[in-house]
Amino acid sequence: MNYNMWVYLAVSAGIIVGAVACATVPPAPGDAVQCTENLPARIVKLVYVDVAAGPNGPVITPEVCAVRSGTQVLWRTAEDVLDPFALAFAESPGAAASYRSAANTGQKDFDSQRMGRRQEVLIVAKAVVSENNINYDVRIGSSHLDPGIKIMPR
Repeated sequence: MNYNMWVYLAVSAGIIVGAVACATVPPAPGDAVQCTENLPARIVKLVYVDVAAGPNGPVITPEVCAVRSGTQVLWRTAEDVLDPFALAFAESPGAAASYRSAANTGQKDFDSQRMGRRQEVLIVAKAVVSENNINYDVRIGSSHLDPGIKIMPR
């Protein structure tokens, strides 16, 4: 979540009197926000999960990502990291998506694709009627990690 801070200063008789106000600014529709283990606001339609190679295998941030049905989830490497990765889910998390169209539902394995200066996998979380926790494997080369995704009804 983004936070903006405004500082208003008033000068009276040579003395500075300050007032501070903070406001939470919701993400604009279409803006990607870091996924967390807590559900994002309903306005959030796109979240991302960071994928990196660590000394003991892949590092995923966050390890558990909670989203609502229909949310786009983007697994991505840092910019200029072009090492491919693969996701293997215990059950289908939804449909693979590109920026132009959705693919078949039921898919459980996803290979990253180069998108500009990074590797990415983009899915649209499937429709569910109750909480659905899905474990998955992230593979970079021969190393792997077992994080999870939690899909909640919209």
